[in-house]
Amino acid sequence: MENTRLKRELIVAKNKRPSDFWGFMVAFTSILHGSFLFKFADYLTAHAEPYLSRLPGRWIGLILLIAALIKLIGLLLNNKHLKEWSIWILSAIWGGLWIVSLTFAFGTGYPDPYHTFMFFVFVACLRVSLKGDYNYDV
Repeated sequence: MENTRLKRELIVAKNKRPSDFWGFMVAFTSILHGSFLFKFADYLTAHAEPYLSRLPGRWIGLILLIAALIKLIGLLLNNKHLKEWSIWILSAIWGGLWIVSLTFAFGTGYPDPYHTFMFFVFVACLRVSLKGDYNYDV
């Protein structure tokens, strides 16, 4: 005899459970891209609107690196507060980078597929945020 109700509830619970896979993917992508922006600070300026030529590429890369490392530490230690704050910061940064690259691609800049990469990482950040576990054991 099968308990179909229990099976359905387990499937629903499994689908609601936050997946660390996407969190690790966002963290590793952010670490790689942040270290790239930190090393090559002028790369972001070259891929931005002319009136945004004073973008602090090195600072953006450093903030991206720090937030990604906090996310990685939160994932490894299973610390909900670190995971929560870091994914919010990463979502804001990736969203901002996507908007900047989108305005460059369809604004006064040369068409560039860079905005598609930014969009998919931004969507991954939003997915991690929406699937997040925000119930605290206080």
